Amino acid sequence: MTEKKSKKLHELLTKSRVMFMRYGVKTLTMDDIAKEMGISKKTIYQFVSNKAELVKLTVDDYLEEEKRQMDAILSGTGNSVEEMIEMVAYFLNVLREFNAASLYDLQKHYPETWQILNEYRFQYIRELLVQNINTGIKQGDYRSDIDADIISKIYLSAIEILYNQDLFPNKKYPFIKIYREFMNYHLCGILTYKGKAFLDKTNLLKN
Repeated sequence: MTEKKSKKLHELLTKSRVMFMRYGVKTLTMDDIAKEMGISKKTIYQFVSNKAELVKLTVDDYLEEEKRQMDAILSGTGNSVEEMIEMVAYFLNVLREFNAASLYDLQKHYPETWQILNEYRFQYIRELLVQNINTGIKQGDYRSDIDADIISKIYLSAIEILYNQDLFPNKKYPFIKIYREFMNYHLCGILTYKGKAFLDKTNLLKN
């Protein structure tokens, strides 16, 4: 692929990501994306054969970017609470215009891509959580009586509840608000007094 074509593909995936996250995956059409980008649908089909492939490539592209961000955060201060705060800040920024129906759409209509996302969460992200929790316990910021393996799995499983449209319909519950409440719930359950004092200084999870 030429450099020019690679740049065009990157633009397509970046725009598709924004639109999928904002409007959902199911309702958004290739025509919608083409119109937003000011290109023809035929141009999009130079890069992908169908919408399912576009969805998969868009998710792959996002996960690669997220990995780079997480790696950068974890190579920072080494303070577990600070790392967690920076990770939460990153996700809060990403989720500002996030439509929770997007994940529901992936799960129901794009099982192959959903499987990729699930493997990423329960392998890569879970490993980061376990590492962060164990470090926090050693530093005295997280409670010493918690099991990092169990807590990480509870965390990731609970995330699935947050985008359940029966419990939290997107029109009533902005996802960023649900996520902020959940992170308050999660962190207050594992932080020591020392760790909680550090978190409170940031005001990150306050509305």
